[in-house]
Amino acid sequence: MQEAPAKLKEHAIRNPWYIFSWDDDGKIMITDTEQYEILSNMDYVAEYGEIYNALQPAYPKGTASIIFDQPPSLSEGSSIEIRSESYAGRLNKPLVHQAKVTKVVGNEVQFSPPLAMQIDRNVFVKQEQNHVQGWTQKQVQASKSDTGWTITVIGKTPVSEVTTQYQLEQNSPMIGVTVKTTYQKDVKVFREALDLTFKPQVSEVYRKNRIVDTWWFQSSYWLDREGVRFGSGSRCAFLYHTPEVSSLELNTDKKELLINLDHMNDHHYVQQTQDNRVGKVRHPSEYRATQERTNSFSLVVGYQPKVMPRFMTQPDGYLATHVWTEHADEQSLETNRAIYFGSEKITDASKAVGGFVKYGIPVTKSVFYSNPYYKPDERSSIAIKQRPDFLSFLDQLHANGNEIVLHTLYPFEFRHYQPTTAEAMSLMKDRFDSVTWIDHGYLKSSFAFNGLDIKTPNYLANMWEKYDTRYFWHYSSEDTGNINTSFDLFQNRRDDAQRTPLYWSHPTVTGPFYTWAALVVPEDTLDQYTGKHLYDLVRNRGVLINHTYLARIPAGKRGGHFISLDAKGIWVIHPSFDKVLQRMATMRDQGDLYLTTVGNIMDYWLDLSHVQMSYAPNGAVYLKNESGHPIKGLSMAARSKEVYVNGKKPLQREANGDLVFWFDLAPGEYAVIADTPEASLYQADWNRPITLQSKEWEQPQ
Repeated sequence: MQEAPAKLKEHAIRNPWYIFSWDDDGKIMITDTEQYEILSNMDYVAEYGEIYNALQPAYPKGTASIIFDQPPSLSEGSSIEIRSESYAGRLNKPLVHQAKVTKVVGNEVQFSPPLAMQIDRNVFVKQEQNHVQGWTQKQVQASKSDTGWTITVIGKTPVSEVTTQYQLEQNSPMIGVTVKTTYQKDVKVFREALDLTFKPQVSEVYRKNRIVDTWWFQSSYWLDREGVRFGSGSRCAFLYHTPEVSSLELNTDKKELLINLDHMNDHHYVQQTQDNRVGKVRHPSEYRATQERTNSFSLVVGYQPKVMPRFMTQPDGYLATHVWTEHADEQSLETNRAIYFGSEKITDASKAVGGFVKYGIPVTKSVFYSNPYYKPDERSSIAIKQRPDFLSFLDQLHANGNEIVLHTLYPFEFRHYQPTTAEAMSLMKDRFDSVTWIDHGYLKSSFAFNGLDIKTPNYLANMWEKYDTRYFWHYSSEDTGNINTSFDLFQNRRDDAQRTPLYWSHPTVTGPFYTWAALVVPEDTLDQYTGKHLYDLVRNRGVLINHTYLARIPAGKRGGHFISLDAKGIWVIHPSFDKVLQRMATMRDQGDLYLTTVGNIMDYWLDLSHVQMSYAPNGAVYLKNESGHPIKGLSMAARSKEVYVNGKKPLQREANGDLVFWFDLAPGEYAVIADTPEASLYQADWNRPITLQSKEWEQPQ
């Protein structure tokens, strides 16, 4: 049966691409210009609650009571979930036990049935206290300007006031949506989201790994901040590149898109209290009354660009990214020379016979600044302060493109006096331009312990800010994935529903700092570095940031998988591992595998998040670099035979149906992307305000 035109709501705005209509309750609908429905509805959903943290590292099977860090507001008969989401991919495969409360005595909760399995590592109970479905006490306002209309919907919930603005422009298919949340009480946010339901079928999915699905869709996707298109031609809508929201989730069959304004599992952080198994789970954002948060995104309706460019995860036309990171535990200068130069006997980087330097593969290498207990003849941890020749070695690594960072200041628990901390961090900044930090062990001045807590003597956040240290590894970095499950941070071996952010910044707990995700690669899992897995990483456009102990003095007499003793008792790189590096260097030289450092790739990702995308009426796509930095080799992919940027054909390559292309973009400059040279020429007035006839732009009564 042919679909009939939709009945518009009470009020409507029309432009050449769509009709936007709404009622006095703030419900909206968007159709094409023939009134065929595109966006059916937009709802608001939210969940708030409390987290209760257990005080033991593990609870064996059969446990029927747990003592928490505070008296829980639970009563007899309450349903609870006892959970662990920490380490080795448990964010997506948590340990969960469902039970009912049988008794509450102070901080102790007794429950039934008892645990059916052991649950360990940062065990907690998540109690939902408020579930919000829609707004109450709604107000709707419409205001006209010279260039369009602003429709404002103000709604109340039990915990907040939410102001949603729809910016409708006369000469653009883009609808700018801004959501400001003002909290009326103290809350922990489990989730706040806009729930969009569309009428057309899903037609393109812009996946988190930058591959586009155009058929054989999965039932659900976690899209990170990428996007999706519903329908095609003049009866379509799409979102793409949404850096100002938490994440996107797609239910394909229901034609439903969840735009997460905030989701606790998009930004994991546990403030450890004893070790990496006992801590305070602080994944939810923690807002105080009167605090605000603003999110924004653009919905493009009734328009399909001739070329739909998508940002690649790495620059310069590469298809996948790999980053080696090294934790500094129990190293000597000799083992360092073996892993980086090929042999402990090589002291000059230019004469490397193997290892990372020979193959030009950079490492984010962490070091200790000082180790007062250092003993060169024992399995100890070398440090800058005790070995000037180690500092000279690090200078060579830095000159060869390696990133040198701190693994905290000391390998053991020492008080971080400010003069010593300043001395260490100024050296790292001045000598190595260090922007990255890798936590070590259970030290109280770590990012995962008390480094962010101004009420403790271990507070370091002010020093991190002062010396521009901004990218952090801590225990929660490894919640998203497991090297044995998938050789890729995206963890796509099962499906795209896995929640796998590459990096995040907690909205309220961790200040201006960023966490990067990683997969730990113990020596006994080095066999994951097969040619097939590396090929699959490229084929799936994956990203792998690993966590290794490259130069650690092996416990075995003959060495380990990274380095070994030769027949003369000399530390050398293990021949099998040297072949792995050689293979990776070949894949880089072929233009497939981007080998870089944490600092470089994080800079690139954050710069991309500040590139604005707009869509011109002539079918061109406009990018503007608002990052404040030049972006070298900005790389995109499109399903197009021809692509031009600013009137010229950029550097490009074909890859599995995509045309991958790249170009430089200076701060504040535009790049115009189109399928012809003429359409890709910058037009200074491409987004100028225009006056339309009333039949094209009107507000029906």
